[in-house]
Amino acid sequence: MDLRKEDLPATLQAFDLQNDREIFIAEQVVNNQAEIELFTTRYTGKLIKAKIVPAAQANRYVDTVVKKKPSSNSIVMVIVILVLVALILYGFSTGWIQDKLHLKI
Repeated sequence: MDLRKEDLPATLQAFDLQNDREIFIAEQVVNNQAEIELFTTRYTGKLIKAKIVPAAQANRYVDTVVKKKPSSNSIVMVIVILVLVALILYGFSTGWIQDKLHLKI
């Protein structure tokens, strides 16, 4: 789906068609083509409608910056890696790894 730059920001809505009825799924205000592509990719196979945001409300959506919070998955991965590194260092310092692997270091 392509919109002209003059038409942005716009509201995209996704609908699912069941028994000749439109069932609302999602809505997003988009400010550029990349956001349009992301929305249409996410809701592939669904009916997507676009509405132009009225000029009175347009300034509310332009240049909106969303700060991304660090995900809990990345924090958990960092902790797991730190624990593994600590265990490896401890294993080498006590000689346990050298004994189990029969290393002459």
